[in-house]
Order: sequence, then structure tokens, then C-alpha cells
Amino acid sequence: MFQIDIKHMRYFAAIVKHGSMTEASNQLYISQPTISKAIHDVETELGMQLFDRNRKKFVLTDAGKVFYDQCEEILRRHSELSNDLKNMVGMRQGQIKIGLPPIMDVGRLMGIVKDFHAMYPQITFQLIESGSGTIETRLRQDEIDIGITVLPTEGDDFDSFNFLTESLKLVVHRDHPLAGEASIDLKALKDEHFVMFNEDFYLNEIITSACKNAGFTPKVISKTAQWHFIEEMINAELGICILPDSVAALLKSSSVTVDIHEPVLKWRLGVIWNRDRYMNFITKEWMKFFQQYYE
Repeated sequence: MFQIDIKHMRYFAAIVKHGSMTEASNQLYISQPTISKAIHDVETELGMQLFDRNRKKFVLTDAGKVFYDQCEEILRRHSELSNDLKNMVGMRQGQIKIGLPPIMDVGRLMGIVKDFHAMYPQITFQLIESGSGTIETRLRQDEIDIGITVLPTEGDDFDSFNFLTESLKLVVHRDHPLAGEASIDLKALKDEHFVMFNEDFYLNEIITSACKNAGFTPKVISKTAQWHFIEEMINAELGICILPDSVAALLKSSSVTVDIHEPVLKWRLGVIWNRDRYMNFITKEWMKFFQQYYE
């Protein structure tokens, strides 16, 4: 009796990835009739078509999309099985892929990575910088294992824990008229030119929403994904910015920070991961280590 196995799933996923049976067979070093028969056997077993063969290109049917999602998950778990078994018996090795925002003080994070790597020298890290929206998308697509982002998240498909809550501060050039103030109300910035982050950054939404609640829409002179560029624009006296306290503290001496008194703005930074997805052994170990570090 025919049964769908890992081999059939691998063939199917390769066709989807490469867009044709010919290219998939070349990549897998098998004949095209072999891969064609395997897909035919799967469709016969399932009793439904996986590809729309009325089109020139291979296009997935609705059933094919569901089957592909399941294949991707099963193939990923299968590929991690060997490492997980080795890790459980003490041969800890592998890679942890972490998405993180450019607007954070990475110094402390690097200290945690260093301590963890000292314990598990065969575990490596891939750190991928992007905005919170992209981090959430990459998590959903299994391109990263965990993410560091602003809380709360947009969706309800993540678990999380908050490891940092801090105030947002006004950052201005030291010659700016507000530089000598101990604190200001947000509405005092209605005529200022703001240097902001891109729309992909939830910090941008926090600032814009707070300004609108204070009765004005911020006048944005520039948007960027890097706080280093914001720093240079402030140094050139092109505008002002609102940054987390820990990031503002990293800026050069030509800028100063001012407390925002009304309203007090906060941001919460947290670690997020897919709620209903499998988490491999080394990522679980890292999560426990990270959480204990901050607790």
C-alpha cells in the first residue's frame, strides 16, 4: 500500500521552489519520470490535484497550498531531528537565527551571546537587523527562530516576554533652543522637524500616535532605518528625534536628551516566537538562558 513519506514531500517542495519538474529533478539528481510518478502517486493517494496543469507554469491548487505548508513544516522538523538528538545527549551544535531591531543597545545583547557561546562553543548566531513588522513576517515564514521587537505585537500568533521597558527621550542638537530644558510637553514639538524611522518600525507608530493625541501631526523631514543616520542629521541640525533612553545615551556629545513630561512615553522591548510552531532544542536553551539573564 502506497504511503506518502519524506521523499515524496521533498520532491513536491522542490518543484514548488524551482517552478518546474525539470529543474527540481536536476537539483535533486533524479530523473524527471521518477519525480513525475512520485507526484502522481501523492495526488492519487490524496484524491486531489496539487498543481493546476491548465497553466504554463506550475501553480498550486488550494489543496496544493495546504499540502505545501504541511510539507515545509515536516521537512524542517525532519532536518532538525539529527541535531536535536545530538544536542539532547550533549553534542550541542547548530545555529540560532535572531531578528532584532537596529534601534537597540546591542552591547548588552552581545554580552549575553558571549556568555552563551562560552557554554556552547559549537552553537553559532545569525543576527538579522530589520524593523518589527519584518521581524514578525520572518518569524511567520520560519526564516528566523526568534525575534526581538517592540511589544505588543501586531498578531496573536506569537508568545513573548518583556525584558526591557524604558522611557522615550527627546534628542536635539546642543545648540537647539530646547536643549537647556529639563523636560518638555510633547505639544511643544508641533513646529519642529522630526527625523523618524521607516513605517516598518513600531516606534514610528508610537511617536506618531502620541503626537496626534497631543493635537498635531509631526512634520517629518526624513525617514530612515538606521539610528546612526538619525544621529548625523541631528548633528547637522536638520531636525529633532525621539529615541529610547538606552539608544539616546549612545549618541555623540553634540546632541543632548530632554525628558518628555506630558505625556510620558514608554516602549517595551521583548522576545517573541511562534506560539504553535516547534522550537528546536538549542533555541529553547538560548531562551532559558536569555530569560534567566534578565530576571
